[in-house]
Amino acid sequence: MFDFTVPKVKALNELLSLEGRVAIITGGSRGIGKQIVSRFTEAGAKVVITGRGLEALQKTQADFQTKGAPVSCFQADVSNVADSQKVIDFAVKTYGRLDILVNNAASFPFCDARSMTEEVWDKCFDTDAKGTFFMSKFAAEYMIRQGEGGRIINFMSTAALNPTGPLIAYGAAKQAVWYVTRTMAQEFAPYHITVNAATPGATMTDERLAVFAGDQSQLETFVEKTGNSGLSFVKNTSTLSSDMLTDMMKQAMPMGRTGFPDDLAKAVLFLASDMGEYVTGQNITVDGAQSIQNPMAGMMKQVTGSTSDVLEDSDEDSECESFVEEINAKTAVADGSWTAHMETPMGKNDLTFRFTSNGDILTGSVSIAGNTIGIEKGSVNGDRISFHFQMKAGLMKAAVKVSGKICGDTLSGELKLPVASMPFEARRI
Repeated sequence: MFDFTVPKVKALNELLSLEGRVAIITGGSRGIGKQIVSRFTEAGAKVVITGRGLEALQKTQADFQTKGAPVSCFQADVSNVADSQKVIDFAVKTYGRLDILVNNAASFPFCDARSMTEEVWDKCFDTDAKGTFFMSKFAAEYMIRQGEGGRIINFMSTAALNPTGPLIAYGAAKQAVWYVTRTMAQEFAPYHITVNAATPGATMTDERLAVFAGDQSQLETFVEKTGNSGLSFVKNTSTLSSDMLTDMMKQAMPMGRTGFPDDLAKAVLFLASDMGEYVTGQNITVDGAQSIQNPMAGMMKQVTGSTSDVLEDSDEDSECESFVEEINAKTAVADGSWTAHMETPMGKNDLTFRFTSNGDILTGSVSIAGNTIGIEKGSVNGDRISFHFQMKAGLMKAAVKVSGKICGDTLSGELKLPVASMPFEARRI
């Protein structure tokens, strides 16, 4: 029978209260997940946190219990279906019920299509898509038996909204999460179980703040341990300074700041509380308008443009060809050092190439912002050169492809990044 009863109007403090409710938060030992635990316990909830790293879980549990907050931990890998069921059983055995599930744990491989392996793809989908599905399935089954409704909040990603090559597995898995979210919202609505998604943009956790502060040891410790819960990155060392990273972030953030864990925690609290009791099948994007402007593309605007004519033949070819013939008789065309002054999203930077050729093989290095990176897959064909190098920024790594044409003491070409291309003109030094 259809219910026309007008709901009772509750006071605001009652609407936001989670008193008497039990929540599970996956990946709850650090970052966004830990801040959600903080907000939930502040609102009166009892919380179970789960993740792969027992030490991190126990430390977080102890931190909250010292403050008198009812938090228990359970070591589990949500990519394992049996573990997912065990988490539900543990929460019910420990606190007697289950009202809220937050699927926060994720695997985050930074890898493009050509570099993708079956192992990387499966690990990402097993954690992000399969893990979210089965945690939600088992939680909903218990909530239905309990007969008092419930809340399921899944974590999406802006990578699923704006395609970004190096996040192809992560974005695809999060699109699967979005489909699961909407489908389950429809299926479980008759049981008063809401299913929604929260989507963070770039979020400054404590570990990422350490990167921007230049604390390399803390960064390396974080990268080694981060697979335990939350995000999973490939270990690497930054080749960009914290100042450059800060300048780059400014270009990408329309509101003039990054997101912080509490921005997400407040949105998740809304969805978990009675404030969100009639909201289901929806996605709340908490990114300060980053995804609206497609920030990665916007970040490169000032250096992006048509570069199709950079390497095209021109009236100067005959002059260059005669130069190539002349210099080939003495030495290789590319050998030596070249420098370019470039306007980038990170400000003005000097780019220096150092090349040595041996037949059609090109070796050497690229120097930028005081860091030197070896070139890979270098080749030279007369006045044309091409090579790759790896640009590393904090926890991310991107392959940069460089191609160019030499004419006299000028090297004209472009740097191709995953999100844009930058033309350059270098002079021999």
